[in-house]
Amino acid sequence: EQRRLYAALGQPLAQALARAQLASDLEAARLHGETEQLRSALLASVSHDLRTPLTAMRGSIDSLLALGERISPADRRELLEGTRDEAERLDRYIQNLLDMTRLGHGGLKLMRDWVAPADILASALQRLRPVLAPLRVELEVAEDLPLLFVHAALIEQALVNVLENAARFSPAGARLRIGLDADEGELRFAVADQGPGIPAQERDKVFDMFYTASRGDRGGQGTGLGLSICLGMVGAHGGRVSIGDGLEGRGACFTLHLPVHPQPPLEDE
Repeated sequence: EQRRLYAALGQPLAQALARAQLASDLEAARLHGETEQLRSALLASVSHDLRTPLTAMRGSIDSLLALGERISPADRRELLEGTRDEAERLDRYIQNLLDMTRLGHGGLKLMRDWVAPADILASALQRLRPVLAPLRVELEVAEDLPLLFVHAALIEQALVNVLENAARFSPAGARLRIGLDADEGELRFAVADQGPGIPAQERDKVFDMFYTASRGDRGGQGTGLGLSICLGMVGAHGGRVSIGDGLEGRGACFTLHLPVHPQPPLEDE
């Protein structure tokens, strides 16, 4: 009688264990497939985003070496500026890869300090001055903004990624509006462009690593890393990133939402 009881109990237990093992095997296969997909995307992006600036830099250097003094000063300056711009582009790409690695392995440590949000914005604009030069940049900065208790370099990098993303896909001469405002709960960096925009059904996906929209601000060149890193850096501070419509019915508007902490006491002079 006990054997029959054990046999009756053992059969559904064995089936449950088999289902659990099958679910585990399916999950492992899914993770393996996603890993291979990410690896393929990374290899494809590296082959393009590393070789393209290196090829341009090599072409400029070869021209300088081959023509020597026969190059006019204006042409020489243009070649050197082009080499510098491609080197900066390469540096930003490598920095994105390093940041993504740190985010993925939990190595991103927040060294928080009180900083003025306008200083973060000014530093980001200075870094991207050549990239933003073809656009009509408009600033809307509110007065009496609270200080942010953040890792300033990480928030600046997140803002740089959003600005570069907007500039890359905006036509020359287009407007790029950067807003900075706050209320009691949060402070917002808003970047609105006049690019092709992002379809509403894809706005939830554009922050996925290596995801590139079929059209819109993430289309064309790029690895799909910049916005994923932006979300990770802002999220590490307890913030979020939202996407809305751009200017005059065109483009997209990315907004970084950061929490506002109780302000520190003012120090006496």
